[in-house]
Amino acid sequence: MRYIFLALMLLGCLSANAEISFSAYPYAAYTSETRLMAGAFSFLRYNFADDASTPKNIDLLANTIYSQNRQFVIALIPRLRLDDWSVEASLQFEDWPGDFYGIGNSTDADLSEDYVSRQYSSEMALRKRLSEKLSVMALSHIGYHKFASKQSGGILENIDLPGVEAGTFLGWGIGIKLDTTDESYYPESGMKLEAKQLWHDPSIGGDYKFQSSILDIRYFHSLFPKQVLATQADIQIQSSGSPVFLYAELGDRLRAFDSKRFIDLCRISQRIEHRHFPFDGAYSQRLGYVLFAELGQVSDDPKTLRLDETHWSLGAGLRFSILPKERLNLRADLGFGEDSVNLMINAREVF
Repeated sequence: MRYIFLALMLLGCLSANAEISFSAYPYAAYTSETRLMAGAFSFLRYNFADDASTPKNIDLLANTIYSQNRQFVIALIPRLRLDDWSVEASLQFEDWPGDFYGIGNSTDADLSEDYVSRQYSSEMALRKRLSEKLSVMALSHIGYHKFASKQSGGILENIDLPGVEAGTFLGWGIGIKLDTTDESYYPESGMKLEAKQLWHDPSIGGDYKFQSSILDIRYFHSLFPKQVLATQADIQIQSSGSPVFLYAELGDRLRAFDSKRFIDLCRISQRIEHRHFPFDGAYSQRLGYVLFAELGQVSDDPKTLRLDETHWSLGAGLRFSILPKERLNLRADLGFGEDSVNLMINAREVF
């Protein structure tokens, strides 16, 4: 009954003058691990009437994938924006294959083992605007992870690290954000600076005790009409006790590599990207491309990071705008590294 009551409350808030927009785009892909994959991106926006007492809009971005091997990923990214408050979340449900290469900055691409990861997770941020550009956040990170299958006699069966066995995680944190952009999905100018601190502890729930610190700085500059230069520098530091499936992943920043190719307790990265939507036609204006260069490395401690151990990634990508005005884009990026080539298909810009 309580869910029905909440739904009725939400419906009661919706204005008769509000507008709903919806887009959905299917796609197909193939990898040796999954065989044939089919999926779809979808986007739903509910724009409220111009009334300061109601939220401005509700967005829901969804990505669903199902493979020929009966594996799946469902990702939901809802966002509710009010005048001075917003709630942003990321919900993910997956039963998906991966490759484990070991831990550290020098793992061998030829020495990996297959596994299947089963995970259900939720990241949420309640944001309060303090001024036009500055806001603070209350954060939560909740979920369950299990290696549903591991290679017999492999690395995962023989390392003694938190997270190798199935477990739950529960964390709470705080953050601060300075944002001088227009807060769209495709900023063309301005800066974003975000700092987060999360604490996971069995005393509040979950099976793991560790801390996570993140500092992320992004800058956007409009070079010419329809061209943007975007840069990002970030560092992530996990404390000992972190489960291995939540280690910092260099592949989250360097698109030439699988996400698990280089993992450890600390990651540092820098990247630059040139973005261009050159066309003016009613349909062709949706089409664009990017060129990117990325650097980064992982380590077990920030003090052991070394310039001569930096990995690199170069590449290009195509873009298709679901919403041309806001440049909410589908993207396909091809990255090249020192010993790796990787293709990524997803929604929204990487930063």
